[in-house]
Amino acid sequence: MSKTLKHETKADYLLEKGLHIIWSKGYNGTSVNDIVKAADVPKGSFYFYFDSKEDFAIKALRKYFDMQFGTALGILHDSEVSSPKQRLLNFYEHRIDVVKEELECKMGCMGCNLSNEMSEHNDNIREAILTLHNKVKNEIVAVGLEAQRLGEVEADMDVEAMVSFLEDAGKGAMTTMKEMKSAEPIDNVMKMTKLLFLK
Repeated sequence: MSKTLKHETKADYLLEKGLHIIWSKGYNGTSVNDIVKAADVPKGSFYFYFDSKEDFAIKALRKYFDMQFGTALGILHDSEVSSPKQRLLNFYEHRIDVVKEELECKMGCMGCNLSNEMSEHNDNIREAILTLHNKVKNEIVAVGLEAQRLGEVEADMDVEAMVSFLEDAGKGAMTTMKEMKSAEPIDNVMKMTKLLFLK
């Protein structure tokens, strides 16, 4: 099927309407009926644009990462800020501000949510999440290495290992944040980021 602009626009509309449902209710808690009802389209239309609910979830994840990390990655690579260490600080602070202010510590990360739910049960979704997380991590590592070359990060630090550790800590903090309904876990991650990585 050729992907015309009209097709892409309609598929994007369905993703926009269904994304927040699957984000808040989870994969197993969301039905195709929930998605088409939110979009006010016939159920048959869903399968014209998506092969399956799994296909929808993977494309919704990609849209989510574009939405959530587009601005953040712009901050990470902001050419007007010459210090890579400052760009890293700005990047991490922006991410935490979004979670605290826009999402009110309730939604968490859609990627983390679906990873916790689906990684043991669906390799396609697991691999899609891993690919997206690694893309973000690699962008952070690149700027961390730039900061290290300029002497802004300790010369003997394993930047890739540190970034992986902080990203893993952030994922865990997202889960605890939802349990506590408090920003304290992600604030702690930011505190340790400054203490261990960007001191």
